[in-house]
Amino acid sequence: MSFEVFTDEWADAWAEELRGSTSYREAAARWEGSLALVLTDDLSSTERAVFVDLWHGECRAARRADSQDLEQADFLIRSDVATWKRVLANDLDPMFGLMSGKLKLDRGSLAKLTPYLNASRELVKAATRVDSIFPDDL
Repeated sequence: MSFEVFTDEWADAWAEELRGSTSYREAAARWEGSLALVLTDDLSSTERAVFVDLWHGECRAARRADSQDLEQADFLIRSDVATWKRVLANDLDPMFGLMSGKLKLDRGSLAKLTPYLNASRELVKAATRVDSIFPDDL
């Protein structure tokens, strides 16, 4: 089944992938915090976001982000449709995307994210296993 990215259904499917991933649990054993991913559409000035609460290799919650989630997320990563397509196609490493500016770290720091490099890669691997559809517009 296909899911439109950064919707509640997509977040649920991503959470199930994370919960079923031994490699994610091992890589994220020390991760404590939350992450919000934001998809922007510069043409229409709209956005869509997803929020995950991560705790020692467990995904405690995953959902479409509301304004409170966006204010409270420990890490907030934002980019456009084309870049998220590359990330979810496993064509762009998330850390390289952050370092090159293709992904923008609006909250949190690379220094705080670096210890979770393997965990972030496993987060993306789990997301790539979700059959994702990108919207024509947000």
